[in-house]
Amino acid sequence: MLNKYKGCLIGAILGDALGMADETTTARFLTTPAFGRAYKGHPNHNLLPGQYTDDGQLILIASRLLAGNVWDKKEYAKELLRTYTLDKFRYPDGATYAACKNMEKTGNLTESGINSDSAGCMGLSIPFALAFKDRKEMAKELLSACSITQTHPGVHAAAIGFALLLNTLLETSDVNKAFDAMKTAAENMDPLLAQKIDTAIKIEHTGMPVGAAVSRIGNSSSVYQTLPLAVFFCKRYYVPRELLGISSTCGGNADTISLLCGAFSGARFGISALPEDLIPSLERVGIFLELAEKLLNRGSKTQVQES
Repeated sequence: MLNKYKGCLIGAILGDALGMADETTTARFLTTPAFGRAYKGHPNHNLLPGQYTDDGQLILIASRLLAGNVWDKKEYAKELLRTYTLDKFRYPDGATYAACKNMEKTGNLTESGINSDSAGCMGLSIPFALAFKDRKEMAKELLSACSITQTHPGVHAAAIGFALLLNTLLETSDVNKAFDAMKTAAENMDPLLAQKIDTAIKIEHTGMPVGAAVSRIGNSSSVYQTLPLAVFFCKRYYVPRELLGISSTCGGNADTISLLCGAFSGARFGISALPEDLIPSLERVGIFLELAEKLLNRGSKTQVQES
């Protein structure tokens, strides 16, 4: 289980760092993943190869708080605001930026979220899936975290759905059950998201070439495209290296899409199946490895206390 926990968390950060340079660009679809540097003038041009984006920053903040055993949404909001006021966010998602701006202006830490369907808080699915064994509690607390920056129901459905996918995959190792858990959450919370996911799966079943499929599904920062496209890639590509290569060079919201694919692949196969030549060069890899172990221990303690 520790192998899979480390795989899920490291896979997410690895995917984010791999997709960093290709965020907002056109698709290239390379099957061999490699860290790169964004072109001069790109919002991420100051980041070095192997560094993660704002998605990784949110995961790090949430993971550290969750590893302390008690989740406090106000403390999470404070950390976001602190990062914003210090100008430390790495090309932040528009919703995150707007919410932090609202917090600064109004002083309201918990009710400054905006109605945006961007995938800015999708990364939170990973640490919450790792930290909680009780799925109802996980969904409740993840919703509280997402609401700090975004109030859109589609965003909540996407984040909770993907967290349930990971949680189910870690617990059962059954890929079909994992996807079913995600689809059920989407159907109950946002039928439009469920429809988009179902369409992506149907497109994959047809064997449509990846370029045409991406054009059909979309690769924008909206959760209605980011999550369905990640699902398409996870269904199409079995080998972690190939999955990370293709997803990280798909253009558009490549960093978040690849983050989701990396988390899925790591939860499915463990860290031992991820590209071992890339992991040592990943920013703060040691810290994330420690956090994965702490999140596993947290979940185990919570389960014992409930028993």
